[in-house]
Amino acid sequence: MTYRVAIDTGGTFTDIVAINEETGALSVTKTPSSPSDPSVALVEGVEKVALAGGFLVEDVTAVAHGTTTATNAVLQRHFHRLGLIVTEGFRHVIEIARQSVPDGYGNSYFWVKPDRIIPPERIREVGGRLNFRGEEINALVESDVISAVEGFRQEGVDCIAI
Repeated sequence: MTYRVAIDTGGTFTDIVAINEETGALSVTKTPSSPSDPSVALVEGVEKVALAGGFLVEDVTAVAHGTTTATNAVLQRHFHRLGLIVTEGFRHVIEIARQSVPDGYGNSYFWVKPDRIIPPERIREVGGRLNFRGEEINALVESDVISAVEGFRQEGVDCIAI
């Protein structure tokens, strides 16, 4: 039998789900996250879910991994000078922040938007585009990425979100 494994690395716990590709049976577990080296919790989690599901790690045919660790770090402002690289045309998405308006306020002039996580001057655009299916429409412009990173380096940016 073969299994697919999905892993979500969070700040406190790493959640792991395995699905038997033939029967659809699920095995679920969690293990403490390891912030200093997230790979430790990932490997331990795969080993734990295999034990719980009664299969061998060698039976895993695919692994999907996601993490909230970076999102949480950004929201908690754990970076001194954070930069952001976005697709061309999306530089002001965070500044517009329409999704931040609480219910009942609508377009009220009295509601003040919260401080932005990343100021506009530390956001760089790069060429490239994916469609809603994740298929490439325009290739990533590598020279734009290099230019953005070089600019961040000169400005003392110590972490980059993409």
